[in-house]
Amino acid sequence: MASDVGMIGRRGAAALAVAAGAAAAHSAAARAQGGGAGAYPTRPIRIIVPFAAGGTTDIVARALAERLAAQLGQPVVVENRGGAGGVVAGETFARSEPDGHTLLVATASLVAINKALRPNLPFDPDAEFVPIALLAQQPNVLVVNPRVLPQVHTLQDLIAQAKARPGQLNYASAGTGTQLHLTGAMLAAEAGIDIVHVPYRGAGPAVADLIAGQVPMMFDGLGSALPHLRAGTLRAIAVAAEAPHPALPEVRPVAETLPGFLSTNWTGLFGLRGTPAPVLDRLEAETRKALETPEVRRLFAERAFDPMPIPRDGLPAFLEAERRRWSEAVRRSGARVE
Repeated sequence: MASDVGMIGRRGAAALAVAAGAAAAHSAAARAQGGGAGAYPTRPIRIIVPFAAGGTTDIVARALAERLAAQLGQPVVVENRGGAGGVVAGETFARSEPDGHTLLVATASLVAINKALRPNLPFDPDAEFVPIALLAQQPNVLVVNPRVLPQVHTLQDLIAQAKARPGQLNYASAGTGTQLHLTGAMLAAEAGIDIVHVPYRGAGPAVADLIAGQVPMMFDGLGSALPHLRAGTLRAIAVAAEAPHPALPEVRPVAETLPGFLSTNWTGLFGLRGTPAPVLDRLEAETRKALETPEVRRLFAERAFDPMPIPRDGLPAFLEAERRRWSEAVRRSGARVE
């Protein structure tokens, strides 16, 4: 029996080989490009959140995930990876494939503070993470448990209590090295008070213990704190902004007592360096579309989130300014994590 090559001819075999090679190369290129923007996504998407469920970052991430799932036609799963001020989540994210199927929703804690605070960070957010879109921002607010600190209604009240009881008042945070931790450290340094840091694996469990009376106070994102403030289980005594916030018009800014004191809690969506540009473009477009939906707008209004419509090409400059600002805050506070 004649061979296959003999039956189709040597030229035909060569042509088939060339065609097969081209098809294989095209398939490999498509895989390397994450399937291209047209094919993306080809499987469920994972959004890593560096804190436990229930805090501001988690609230924003879950709202985004729900809308992206509807728009992209694939499940979008939020994975909470709390611990070490976001380092656990950052390291997990840095080991992922740069194809747009694993994303990170992060804050200044992870991408702007950790390099200044931790000398041995196991990844480099500047070099390895690519900003896709900023999602929301709001000021942090200093809240107390009114049952534990019934006489504390203002920042001046708190400072007086802390000076009368040095080292006896604790403050909770979303974890060591987080923005909420550093904001508390800045308050202690600038007010000249001795308060003790109690780290948690996210703002959610920290707030739960605050309401239960296990800790007397903390800084929290305004959106996370608002339901508890409305219910009366927490009391806001100062907002870390330049002016009172419309959601809490009666609460005075920290800066009135400690000039220049600011702490804004922003949330952004990040991909990995090496993710194909068409995939990043589509993610940016779909994220902006999601933020404009009535459902997300309603959530933002309820939780006092402000949108951040900075285009993607403007995000590197924004992040660099944040790194400089928080590096200076780390220096002033004296905070350090080994």
